[in-house]
Amino acid sequence: MTLRDDFTHVMLENYTLAGRATGYWGHYFLREVKKLGGLTTAQKMLARTDARGKTKGFLALVQAGRPDLSVEALVLSERFRSLFTKTELNTASARLAEFPGQAHRRQVPIAEVFPELIPWRTYAEGASRRVVVNAYERNAAARRACIRRHGTRCAVCAISFAEVYGPIGRDFIHVHHKKPLAALDRKYRIDPARDLAPVCPNCHAMLHTSDPPLGIDELKAALAARAG
Repeated sequence: MTLRDDFTHVMLENYTLAGRATGYWGHYFLREVKKLGGLTTAQKMLARTDARGKTKGFLALVQAGRPDLSVEALVLSERFRSLFTKTELNTASARLAEFPGQAHRRQVPIAEVFPELIPWRTYAEGASRRVVVNAYERNAAARRACIRRHGTRCAVCAISFAEVYGPIGRDFIHVHHKKPLAALDRKYRIDPARDLAPVCPNCHAMLHTSDPPLGIDELKAALAARAG
């Protein structure tokens, strides 16, 4: 398989991952890749220097905190950047640079992984002090709707606390926002079926070891790989 073929293969893989992550399926994009190949499709997208260059799919990925799945991110990867001209690389870089807070993942220090953002206290020499953590308001109604829609089994590892712990585990589960709350407009209306997922505390913490968070499918794949 040539590098060009490999690029097309990854483009098709990313199409599926992006659709699952955002709920937006770029059918025209898929047709272009199958018809023209990944390289030509990417070059056509990068040739658009006006606002049309930032497609609905690109913006959906940014809003979902997954620009790492964008064509632009793929173009800039060490694996494929040799396929593109300096101008094309600069275009891809400029588009991602418009969203610096979301365009590049960073590894989150374990001590800072607070997915539920619950109140924390630390104690020193008998005195207590409150540690303030910035948090966006969680919508309790949306949480309940998510659980009604998806149940209380972890979407990643499939644990059911009621099955494992009995009555004390009934209805216990965290709710993960697939789209980072910090990236959402205040007027954005959360769709519990699409935007939220039930996850156990362990998997929730692992999702938030990156910023923007890992995708549900990403973590499931990592878990499956470890299981052999």
